Amino acid sequence: MAETQKAATLIVVAHPEDVVRLFSTVAGGADLAVVTEDGGAGRELEAVGRALGARTTHLLLSPSEIGPWCREQREQGNPRVFTHSPQEEAPLHREVAVLVSRVFERLWVPSTGARPTVCTVLDDAAFERKLGLLNTLYRERPDGAQGGACTDPLRDGPGIEAFTEVRSTDMVRALSLTKPEIFSELADPWGFAGSSYEGKRFALTAKVLESLCHASPPPRRVVDVGACEGMMTEHLLSLFPHASVQAVESEPRFAARLRERLGGHARVRVVEASAEDVALEADLVLLAEVLYYLSDDACADLLDRVRASHLLTSYGGGFGAKVHAALAERGWKVVTSSTLAGRIEPVDGVWSPLLVRRAGTEIRLWKR
Repeated sequence: MAETQKAATLIVVAHPEDVVRLFSTVAGGADLAVVTEDGGAGRELEAVGRALGARTTHLLLSPSEIGPWCREQREQGNPRVFTHSPQEEAPLHREVAVLVSRVFERLWVPSTGARPTVCTVLDDAAFERKLGLLNTLYRERPDGAQGGACTDPLRDGPGIEAFTEVRSTDMVRALSLTKPEIFSELADPWGFAGSSYEGKRFALTAKVLESLCHASPPPRRVVDVGACEGMMTEHLLSLFPHASVQAVESEPRFAARLRERLGGHARVRVVEASAEDVALEADLVLLAEVLYYLSDDACADLLDRVRASHLLTSYGGGFGAKVHAALAERGWKVVTSSTLAGRIEPVDGVWSPLLVRRAGTEIRLWKR
């Protein structure tokens, strides 16, 4: 524990209570920065920092202050940096984690959905100090019990703190896979290249599409919506050697990589646009893993606009059931399908200590 404390020189978190709840065992001697919109929290913050043994405390009144402050700290040395896990639910926690990771390549985060590297069980004295601080910070407010209960379980037990060393790219991939954020600055942010799950999904998708190779006639016009960096687009060219492919991608950086990869191919036209803004008229339209990003109304409108002989989808769970029902209502019938079970694996598919559960999917080829 003492060794970890010496190395913990920088902690950046979203609220004072989170320092106590998650980082008390590494706060001794650290420079502590807390992001809060409450400008009056300065005295409380300083008291918390003193109680935890922090060397200095700093109040950051906006996430926009995180980058400049972290860069200043980096220029003074090469600190061990602790911040929030990207696996946390609170949006501000995730924002803080990403902003810190854009300055530092290596970070230490609470082991939420990760393999712990360091795990500390508080002794009796440290536990009592932590419990006392939590009680000070979480004072009972006269707003009544929630949900009819008069007590709530302390789900983040204060008696143990575990941390995991991660790379900045791990942080980005964790958010790309679990939240609606898209980080196009990172190549392959979803870990397609290394993920065994994604490799299997790609192979099953290709197998489902192979049934069209012997169709009469086979597809001559294909629209690949959400083509990203062009892995499936490239495969479509070999699968249907006489077809032209329109690769649609809305993210500018992905579209640029798509052009680099396939822009010179005579049978490919790269279209940088939203799926809502392009005509979906072809022999085959691919709508795999893209409808999540649309509102219900936009999704319904898009499905109304599809004019194709065949349609490919890849969705699972409750969302998949909604998509399948919507297509059936519009007269689409399943030609063939393949189901892929969910899988727990590293966010990069290979080495990352941060883990995610890829939820599984049902790949369906439809005809109308």
